[in-house]
Amino acid sequence: MLLSIVRFINMSDVKNIDIRDLNKINIADTCLNIIDREKPKIPKTFFKELLFEPININKVIKKEIAMVEIKALLDKVFNKKIQNNIFYNKWIKDMANICEIFASIIKYNNINFSLKSSRACKRYHIDNVPIRLLVTYFGKGTEWVPRHACDYAAYYRGENNENIVLNKNEKKFINTWSIALFKGQKFRGGKKGILHRTPDQVLNKPSLLMCLDCPS
Repeated sequence: MLLSIVRFINMSDVKNIDIRDLNKINIADTCLNIIDREKPKIPKTFFKELLFEPININKVIKKEIAMVEIKALLDKVFNKKIQNNIFYNKWIKDMANICEIFASIIKYNNINFSLKSSRACKRYHIDNVPIRLLVTYFGKGTEWVPRHACDYAAYYRGENNENIVLNKNEKKFINTWSIALFKGQKFRGGKKGILHRTPDQVLNKPSLLMCLDCPS
């Protein structure tokens, strides 16, 4: 399911490379990396049934057995009807593949895997991690603002969103199913991270977000 285009966002620069060069990403040179992917043909009821109950999974998993560990986690949460859906294992494989890629990028064998149906990051922020990978599988994707359209001083002073964003027309959103690599506060070297938040459209509605981090 992984696609062939990667957009590198570094201030106002956008570059395209082939997916085969993904392992050559130099995080120090970019603030945000986006891998655009086509949304697969998903059964209409799959995610609606899956989100009938709240989801909150957080566990350290191993790169070598990501597929096995993710399936074991999800099998404990979802009923047999969901598990028997033809798309269920395809979705798990997609998450496992991304976990393997992320582990290779950060050069760790273990990664922190999180899957949640509730998102509540209202304020624009930079994550307090070295690097974070996000994929929205259902619902509106993460909202972000280019560096030139933000007042970082206002952000660090703890001011509200209205004072942080200088130009509301510059707001952008990660597409559903696309992969986003955000540089965090704890990244050593390079420029400031990109300010981002949960879109208003999903603050009070179920969505589905996978989040990958370095093991703490």
